[in-house]
Order: sequence, then C-alpha cells, then structure tokens
Amino acid sequence: MNTVVQERTRTLPNGHIPELRPDAEPTMTRAARKERIAWRREHLAEWRRGLENLGHFDPEFIYDFAHEYDYEWTTDPDYGAEGVRLLEFDEDGVVSPLEKRAWKIQERMADAAADALTDTDLEADYELEVRFRPETIAYANQATGESHPVRKGVRADLLVRAAVSVQERERFMPEGILRLDLGAPVPPLVLEVLSRGWAGRDLSYKKVLYEAARVVEYLVYDLGGKRSTGSPRELLMYRLVDGAYHRVEPEPQRSTANADVFWSDVFDTYIRFLPDIRDISAEMQRRPEENRPPPRFQWWDARQDRWRDRETDREHAREAERQRHDRELKETRAASLREGEARGEAKSAVAALHAFLDEVLAPADLERIETAWHRNGPPTDVLQRVRDVLRTPSEWRSLLLPGELDDNDPNHAPTPPEPEPPKGR
Repeated sequence: MNTVVQERTRTLPNGHIPELRPDAEPTMTRAARKERIAWRREHLAEWRRGLENLGHFDPEFIYDFAHEYDYEWTTDPDYGAEGVRLLEFDEDGVVSPLEKRAWKIQERMADAAADALTDTDLEADYELEVRFRPETIAYANQATGESHPVRKGVRADLLVRAAVSVQERERFMPEGILRLDLGAPVPPLVLEVLSRGWAGRDLSYKKVLYEAARVVEYLVYDLGGKRSTGSPRELLMYRLVDGAYHRVEPEPQRSTANADVFWSDVFDTYIRFLPDIRDISAEMQRRPEENRPPPRFQWWDARQDRWRDRETDREHAREAERQRHDRELKETRAASLREGEARGEAKSAVAALHAFLDEVLAPADLERIETAWHRNGPPTDVLQRVRDVLRTPSEWRSLLLPGELDDNDPNHAPTPPEPEPPKGR
C-alpha cells in the first residue's frame, strides 16, 4: 500500500549526519512520511485499491491520505476499526512513549468516572468513537480551516454519555460507535489527554467540533510539555455558555500546588488530576515517560468527605482495615489487663478473707465466698466488709455475697410459685 522510503540518516545544520536511534523505523521518519503523502496525493486510485485489501477496510470511512493505514495499526486518531492500534511517531520514526501511559490514564479515568456516576443516568466510556451530524462536521471544518478535517467522527479519550437500554444501544451505538448522526444524545462531557503530536488538534479543531455538537463540558489534560516545550502540567476546562465555550477557572480554596480543582456540573461534584507523588521526584523525571506512574483522575465524595478513585479507595480500605485491627488489638490488650487486674484483686481479697475470717466462718462458707469472688470479682470495699463481718458475723452473706441470698435464710422470702394456666372448659 505504501511506498517504502529508505532514510537511515538525516543532515544537521552543522553538516554532521548522525545515525538514527536504534529503535527508529526509517520508513516512519517525518521526511519519509511526507514523501508518501505526496505519492498518495498523486496516486489516489492506486492508494485506494491498496486500502481495499485491508481486512478492516470500511467503505463508509473517508480515509485521509495524510495518514498511514496498516493491517494492525494506523496514525489516524479518528480511525476506529476493531483491532487496529493508534500509533504516534516522532520525527525520527520512533513510536511515542506516551501510548502506554495514555492507556493507563484512560482506564483509570473511566473507572473513577464510572464510580462518580453511580446512581445517575449517565455512564463513562473511553476510546469510544463518536460520529457527528454532517452539519456539525461541516461547521467545524469551515470554522477552523483544518487541512485534515474530520470526515465522520473522532475517538474521545473519555466521555460521559447517557445510559442506554439494549434497544437504544442497537439504535444509537451500532458496532460500538456512538452515532450522534442517528439521534443519539450528545455526551455532556468529553476529556482528552494531550500528546505532542495532537495537542493543537485537541485544543483547536476538536474544541470547535465539541462546541458545535453542544458538549456541555470539555476538559483537556496536559501531562506537562505537550502543548509546547515546558508547558506546565495542567487541567483545562471549558463549559458551554450560550452556545460557546468559556474557560473555567479552578477553585482557589480547594486547589493545591500540585492539582487544580474544578467544579463539574456533569459530575455534580469537584474533580481533579492528582499527579503521583513519585512522578514529582527528580529521579522519576529522568525515566522514560512510559515508565512513570500516571496521575489519578479523582472526584470529591461529599458523603465520605474525601477524594476518590479506585486506587485511593483500595488505600482507604486497607487503612480502615489496619485501624480496625489496631482497635481490636488494643481492646484485647485492655481486656487482658483488666482480667489480670481482676484476678489480682480477687487474689488479694481472698487472702484478706482467710487472714481475718478463717476462725469466724465455716470452711464451706469460705469456699463459697472465694468461688464467687473469683467468678464475679470481690466487692470494691472488701476490707471494710470483712471488718463489718468481724463485728456481726451473722450478716456475712449480705456483706460478702451481696448479690446472692441464702435459700435457708429465714429473712429470705420464698420465690412465689408460677400461676397455673387456666383449665379448659
């Protein structure tokens, strides 16, 4: 399908000719791609015949000669054929390291968004292709003058859409594509994660496209250095007001040095991107970007009074389990201590009992008292009660066994018998 252009080296302004990086694909350098674009422009029919030989060829899709379409990959971000990966190459023909990290971010965003939308009539999707109404695309193409405009639709990194029934899915999402051109409800929120190659497209063309489609909130996240060299790590938010996007400023009271916080009408709560604390270190900054931990897309749970995403939820559950274990351990230790103290008190009380009353009370009564004290604990004023028994030995039961009464005691009123049930007629 493509004309192969061999380009092992490139000339620098100083005349030196450096070797390409070992992981570079020479046929995918910028110069090689430009030559193939020029060839395709001049040989459209031949190029079209090559496309038709692809197993994933879509006769309804308007292919763009500025992009590559291979058997398992493409450089066209709007091409949604199943099993075809999107690849981005730098000028040396090296696959962008953003790919793996971007996928991780998209997966985590979708998980957190799905949790935030629980108990609502909205759902979250990522890497979902969206087809627009022809008039929407025509307006965006004319308004931006894009040299490679969208023909039918785009893929959104994350979007929030209306939940649909099985019947509505067959009508509005055939083949897993959200068909606004068939009357599907417009997603109220779209979020794009910027990459160096497509940052301008996300911030200009797609912004106009989503605005024309009446997407209520459009969010763009720059991991740092994607809009331009040295551009800060930042979440940008636009909200549709009177048919046009207006930039939303972060909440100053809730934002921190590492994360701006925004109120989202769609999520009906605050949202933010929180960079992984490890990614801030100088050591991590020196690593390849694909090997660095992705940030967390989080939402504020007012009921739990905390920021949430699934990783944070797991950390919160582990901390709650640790605290529960600590409480149980402390309670066990306290109970053991109390039990030990009780045994010590009972032992001291029994020693006093025998020391003062061995000659006063019968051995069976002493054994009865000792058993009760070991079981229930002695009276708190046991020494005073022992002295009182020395003065009035006949009162030993009420003094030393205050919770027990002697059935043989004449002062003990007998327990009245239970009444007999009435006899039947």
